[in-house]
Amino acid sequence: MAAQSSAAGRRWFIAVLLVMVTLAVMTGQILNRMARIGAGQNLSGGIPVSSTPSTESVPSTPISPKAAATSPSPIKTRKLTEPTASGPAIDYFRVASEPTCPSGTDQARQEGLPVVLEWKVTGAPATTLAVDGPGVYGTYEAVGSEKLNFPCDGEAGDYQAHTYTLVATGENGSTSKELTVKAQIHEIATT
Repeated sequence: MAAQSSAAGRRWFIAVLLVMVTLAVMTGQILNRMARIGAGQNLSGGIPVSSTPSTESVPSTPISPKAAATSPSPIKTRKLTEPTASGPAIDYFRVASEPTCPSGTDQARQEGLPVVLEWKVTGAPATTLAVDGPGVYGTYEAVGSEKLNFPCDGEAGDYQAHTYTLVATGENGSTSKELTVKAQIHEIATT
């Protein structure tokens, strides 16, 4: 009988402990969200939003120390400001379609597929693309894509890699981003 009472007490204690831990986690999440809102950050990614105080929320008459101690403080509002342009930015530079190396046999050879790159740039009217080192492969618009051959040399089972560099140049400077793309080299069987 004492063992059953002790087991029931432990189950009750564990249940209460789980409820308390769950409440603590939920409270922590709520406080975290409130802190991020108070710091001017959005809820999705925690990226700060620049802000300036609005003059509308500042009281025009002074508050006495006694009144300040007994009345709640006024709610302050913030006016969001747009970020200033500091130069070009690459919103994305990515592989739209993965390349493949040739495969099959000498009688039924399947050619490899080219790589397709795509990008979007803000703050620059045009971009340049370099392949495997310095030099300009081509000049393109700020938003675009390009299909490029993907040469494959080497031993079967190894990987062929090519590096692509996107450069955006505007009135306020330039920025660049590199992508290294790999494809596995296949053995071409002789029949």
